Amino acid sequence: MGKYTTPKLYTGKVITSVPKGSSKLKELAKNIWYVNYTYEGKQIRVKGDLNRIKDASEKELQAQVLLESIKQDLANGYNPNNETQWVADRIKETCSLSKAIILFKDYHVRHQSRTKTVGTYMSKLNALSAFYPDIMVSEITTKNLQSFIKSKINDATYGQGSVKSAKRIFSTFFNVCIQLELIKTNPFAGFDSKIKSYKETKEQHVPFSDEDLGTILNYLDVNDKYCAFFCRMIYYTCLRPNEIRGLKVQNVELSKNSITIPASVKKVTTNNEKEIIEINESFKPFLEQLNLNQYPSDYFLTGSTTNIVGEKRVGENTPYNKLISTLKKLELNDKGYDLYSFKHTSNIRKYLNGWTLSEIMKANRHTSISTTEIYLKKLGQFVDIKTKAIPVI
Repeated sequence: MGKYTTPKLYTGKVITSVPKGSSKLKELAKNIWYVNYTYEGKQIRVKGDLNRIKDASEKELQAQVLLESIKQDLANGYNPNNETQWVADRIKETCSLSKAIILFKDYHVRHQSRTKTVGTYMSKLNALSAFYPDIMVSEITTKNLQSFIKSKINDATYGQGSVKSAKRIFSTFFNVCIQLELIKTNPFAGFDSKIKSYKETKEQHVPFSDEDLGTILNYLDVNDKYCAFFCRMIYYTCLRPNEIRGLKVQNVELSKNSITIPASVKKVTTNNEKEIIEINESFKPFLEQLNLNQYPSDYFLTGSTTNIVGEKRVGENTPYNKLISTLKKLELNDKGYDLYSFKHTSNIRKYLNGWTLSEIMKANRHTSISTTEIYLKKLGQFVDIKTKAIPVI
């Protein structure tokens, strides 16, 4: 015997007489109707809203609908003894890709991910959803993902950098979907690694040549002291732009040669602890010139584009836009320079001046050497080997 018996509709006592002006169906509809079956030996009766319906024909129609829906639910694994779990499973199985993306965004908001990071995720995911507008997240296959990325490569939307970003985002998205119990396996697993874009992409974070760096800083010192200070702070501290934006006067202790980075402004938040970095002697004079003692302790270190120190935090793109504006004026905007170029330049110069990889890693607060090496990938263009002798063999 199976788990359940075939559901049947019961319409009450048999009608033996019909009053004038009525009908057998109308009289039958006055009875209490229900669908009856047994599940694991237990009798189950389901009335639904049948007995609230006054119209006999409508009651008969809805009774058949209820009967068939119960049959289908049971065939699909419905357990009347654990209805809540079954409903939850049904919702997950019928969760659309677009709905899953919303849940993914909510997940990152709850985990306090950076707005910029979430925005990057959403751009790629919304494009995927637009490509497959009516698909359930559980229906997405590896082939679907490969077809989407191939289409973006073919229409020249994605360069190799975008392809790598999309792969990383999709892998992360479906892993979160597994955590949310929307799917059981990650369809990104097994993605064809040979799918690549050969579109030339504009380089970013390119380290400065000595000549260009001098030109830029000389211009900023005269025309934009705020941007000059911000860029030098990146170079000397290797702090991230958003971390610098979040620092307050109280975080800088010149007497102790230290800057405290609160957990609230750190990009990497694997713990809730603050970090303390030392102020390099080369950078200290630039901080001293700000006369920080004259400002309230809760003022932002880079909160004013006119006075540098200010009451409110500047916009996320303000320092970047100011630098790009300068690069355009100096006709240096086509070389791949940006704010992070100061950090890359700093790390390359450290290495050329004898710093070890582990020392550079510590200065950047990286958690691995491989991350540090990313900042040294342009090292070769700063090394001259023309006069180097090759050992004789």
